[in-house]
Amino acid sequence: MQKNQGNYEKILIIIMAVAAIAAGGWFIYSTQTFPATLSRKAVKPRPFEENIPVKDIEEATQHAVADAKSWSAPVRNNKPVPLFKSVLLVLKGEEIIDMFVEQPPIRPPFTNKWLRDNMRNMEYLVPNVDELDPDGDGFTNLEEFNGGTDPNNPSSHPPITDKLFLVQRIEHKYLVTLKSSGDPPYQVTVTTEDGRRRGSFVEIDKPFGVGGRFVAKKFEKKEVPDARLGTKDVSELTVYDTLRKNEIVLVKDLDVNLAEYEGVFEFRLKVIETIKAKKGDNFRIPGHDETTFKVIDIQEDSAVIAPLKADGTPEKEIVIKRG
Repeated sequence: MQKNQGNYEKILIIIMAVAAIAAGGWFIYSTQTFPATLSRKAVKPRPFEENIPVKDIEEATQHAVADAKSWSAPVRNNKPVPLFKSVLLVLKGEEIIDMFVEQPPIRPPFTNKWLRDNMRNMEYLVPNVDELDPDGDGFTNLEEFNGGTDPNNPSSHPPITDKLFLVQRIEHKYLVTLKSSGDPPYQVTVTTEDGRRRGSFVEIDKPFGVGGRFVAKKFEKKEVPDARLGTKDVSELTVYDTLRKNEIVLVKDLDVNLAEYEGVFEFRLKVIETIKAKKGDNFRIPGHDETTFKVIDIQEDSAVIAPLKADGTPEKEIVIKRG
């Protein structure tokens, strides 16, 4: 049975070989007769019925070459629009704004140039670009723009005093009153904010008050007409204030308020730091100990401070607004 199967396979191989030889022969025969199946069609050229305007073509060609055309860039807001350079256009609402011209500005009060030069990631596309702080120094883009500093450099920022605000003025009442006007010694009272009244008997050129703050310099007896009393005692005692380094005049029975004022400040840079200092005190801003400031004056709506030089003398005064 195995012998018959082998003979069958041999016969099948022979038949496939004969078929392959026949197919090859037919293909060769077809390639030999292929050119005979092609035919050529003769094309008769169409006569040109008009004369070729050679002269007109030559004149037109010479004119095109000789008469070169120049291109002038269109101008927008006094600025030429480049031909082969892309223009940065931004859509704001329904308005298309060219960032390479200054009008109209996309985010006033910023100039388009400042935004273009400093907003590296096109932050000007967001409406609150003025509140952003790219370098993380605690100063917003608007503060850096107004201060003329680099918003991408944390070491370049407006003065730190721009972040200092007066939030409260505290009055420490200090009343000085002349109570007598007869023969010396003269009676003077001092009333502090806690309501305590301290009396002193004063002689000319002698210190008095807490710590010898005052020195009596001159007494002058005075009276003025009074509709009810006939005359009124308005005698004056001139004293020198060693703390404020000035003279004051005490009029009988009239309080002179030599109040000391204390300012409550807030330093608002990333976190809020509270600073308290009286007029005449020195203080430093937390985290910026390299500079000492002196309180020059404290008003209800503002304070005046000044940085101190190495010798302790004040430099240019700075107004701190209440806020």
